[in-house]
Amino acid sequence: MQGNDIGAFDRIGQATMFEGVLASPPAGTSKVKAKFYENRGDWDNHFKLWKPNDLPLRSLIDSVNRLMIGTEVITFIHPDAVDPIYNWLSRKGVSTTVLYYKDANEYRVDLQYNRNVRVFYTGNTDDAFTIGVRATVVSPDRAWSI
Repeated sequence: MQGNDIGAFDRIGQATMFEGVLASPPAGTSKVKAKFYENRGDWDNHFKLWKPNDLPLRSLIDSVNRLMIGTEVITFIHPDAVDPIYNWLSRKGVSTTVLYYKDANEYRVDLQYNRNVRVFYTGNTDDAFTIGVRATVVSPDRAWSI
């Protein structure tokens, strides 16, 4: 029960990777610029060089804004990258939680206690294997099936 509603309330949640799902790292000469910004700790300019993956990003925006599904964005890049990723997503029209984890194994441990996350979208099969049955490997050029 929640808010005097006698119906059952179960919070639905999901999570997705930023890198490899929502955005792809820069390639070519932009990769050198991105490394330069990363070394200086200028994460805002670093992420301006990343290429948004259109369909997964639209799936995230639809999940959060229209379907009201609680969605966390996970990154393994760097702890200082959390706020710039949040800003990057805000410019694309979505405001959601961004969390940093050292690796997939550290995230797997926290998922044991976070039962709200029903599915975790990743572009990496190794991460999916580490995380287990809640992980789904998705392509950066296809929408999620919710």
